[in-house]
Amino acid sequence: MARAENFARSGRSVLLIGLGETSSEETRTIGPGKLTVQRLAASPPDKASFAKRVVWALRQNIALMAAVARGARQGSSEIRVTGSPPFLSYQVLIWRMLNPRHQISYRVTDFYPETAFAAGRANALKPVTPFVHALRRSADRIEALSECQRRRLIESGVPNDRIAVVRDASPVAFGTELTPALRPFRPDEVALLYSGNLGVAHDWRTFAEAYRRHVHEGANRVRLWLNAGGVNAPALHSYCEHHDLPVHASAPVPLDALASVLIAADAHLILLGDPFWGYVFPSKSYACLDSGRPCLFVGPAESDVHALLGGDNRHDSIRQGDVEGALKALDRLAARAGTHQSAPT
Repeated sequence: MARAENFARSGRSVLLIGLGETSSEETRTIGPGKLTVQRLAASPPDKASFAKRVVWALRQNIALMAAVARGARQGSSEIRVTGSPPFLSYQVLIWRMLNPRHQISYRVTDFYPETAFAAGRANALKPVTPFVHALRRSADRIEALSECQRRRLIESGVPNDRIAVVRDASPVAFGTELTPALRPFRPDEVALLYSGNLGVAHDWRTFAEAYRRHVHEGANRVRLWLNAGGVNAPALHSYCEHHDLPVHASAPVPLDALASVLIAADAHLILLGDPFWGYVFPSKSYACLDSGRPCLFVGPAESDVHALLGGDNRHDSIRQGDVEGALKALDRLAARAGTHQSAPT
């Protein structure tokens, strides 16, 4: 939305198309330009079933593609498409072959089908991977979220000079006037918050084992706060309950309440499985860093998250499988107990 508003502010006519709970369309003037926001009604996908998610994505993509075609009827357009829902970008690129007057900028979010392969799924799609890469290369411009995504794109044959790394920013603003949300733990305990999606790309087992040892064998001061959704959130919650580990689960909050939750925590947990580096980038990292809180990343050093945390000794970056390293990081967080911070400036 912010990028669409900036395009309109520069004097362009912008149509932003996406999914919503209900169908709607609104148009407003922004400076010398115009922004129309079109939402198409869609129910959430069943992320627990890959087959159902594919069917859901194809159904939504047909509706989105029809809206794109209607919006681009007159003259030539610059069309910016993301990788979500899965396969939408490839449908747009195929459509452009029949409508070559349009320019396509492809902003990579999650890679499909590579993320499915990394999760050990959809192996039947591997023979079509060269075709998918060829489609991707046909975009006039590719925006990557990170340098690690650039590396993956180059591996697939995309020329480096066609790739621009355009990083996300924090979707929320912090300030001294911000009131923290209620903390679920005592002031002398360290609230470690995992907020956002905890899906198949986010390996939680290394952290969970280190957390078990921290509670039962170590300082026992860090407390896990799950403000999360996704298929792995129940698994991590169940692990904690099974091993009698302190955990508080809360439902993900609306965006306008997220900053208050982030500053209520003493530290943030960021997770990523090794096979997913460069294919998935935890964009939540920017909000976690902007909150001014220490971050614990458990995941591949090849990911840009590792580089973003480097140079600040408040943060820790631990490799997947390094339980000892994660345990030491939790002990360092435990030493901060009772030093709950105010909102960042």
